[in-house]
Amino acid sequence: MLYIAATIIAVILFGIFNREFGNVFYTITHLTPGFLAAGVVITIIYFFFEGGIIRLLMHSQNIPMTLGSSMKIGLIGIYYSYITPSSTGGQPMQAAYLRRDNVPVGLSTAVLIMKFFCFQCAFVFCSIISLLFLHGKIARENPGILPFIYVGMAINGGSILFFGSMFFQPVLGAICRFAKWLAGRFPKLAARFHAEEAIDKFEADFDSYTDDFKEKKNSVIWGILLSIPQFILQMSVLYFVFRSFGYSQVGYLEILAIQSLLQLSVSFIPMPGASGAQEIGFSNFLRNYFVNNDLYAAVMVWRFFTYYLVVIAGALVVVADQFLYGRKKTALPPEDWEG
Repeated sequence: MLYIAATIIAVILFGIFNREFGNVFYTITHLTPGFLAAGVVITIIYFFFEGGIIRLLMHSQNIPMTLGSSMKIGLIGIYYSYITPSSTGGQPMQAAYLRRDNVPVGLSTAVLIMKFFCFQCAFVFCSIISLLFLHGKIARENPGILPFIYVGMAINGGSILFFGSMFFQPVLGAICRFAKWLAGRFPKLAARFHAEEAIDKFEADFDSYTDDFKEKKNSVIWGILLSIPQFILQMSVLYFVFRSFGYSQVGYLEILAIQSLLQLSVSFIPMPGASGAQEIGFSNFLRNYFVNNDLYAAVMVWRFFTYYLVVIAGALVVVADQFLYGRKKTALPPEDWEG
């Protein structure tokens, strides 16, 4: 949270030193509220897809989960992904929260990795379509961003291969052996937390999930298919921000495509929420779209809706859930405590 606060201050200072800060509040107060409201609605629908896909994959493993619980787990995952470098905190924290509901860590991790795999497939697929759609225009008007797009495509495509390979036993076994070796470097901690036994149990749960999923490929296919509209919803927020500034000269599909390529180009940056890279990337990718000296204001509004608003919502859910869980925990005997 301190890092996020620092990024907000950095953005404000950036505006002050660029002598645009004085126009920002005036510009923002004259935005079209209907389009901003539509952006909020789109974001909420995106959360429903996030929770719905998690619920689908959990149900395929006969793990009961309500839509409300799956949306909570989904939002918690997004929140921790946004506040940790390279989005590394999302799935581990989701697994920790699911453990409270007695879902084995190995099983929940496998489900969550499959969820990530489905989304990455949709992400790369939509990005390829976007690049084919805009490549000629970008090459003519803004060729400097093409190398970043290619690097992003390679890294995100590689992540599909890496996480997909985890569902092959030799790869999973190698990862678990490495985890045991690493735990062995810290013998006191390994003994205290029974690391070797925990890793063996994790591997067994993960492997049983893999064997079971070979007979339930339909859930994976549905996960990928549903991730495509989910990704489109996430990328569509920029269009409503664009329209709220009074622009209409560019169509929805072009804004959707350029936002997809922007996301592709900065998603691998190892900073919480790719902060800094997102703002700089927006300025480079969208400079030909926000042309009325309002690019800085557009960065602030877009970032608020796509990042800070989600972080605030996630923080409220985390605090509320922790409070409710704390009350529930104190009402149970210690031997029934989880997490």
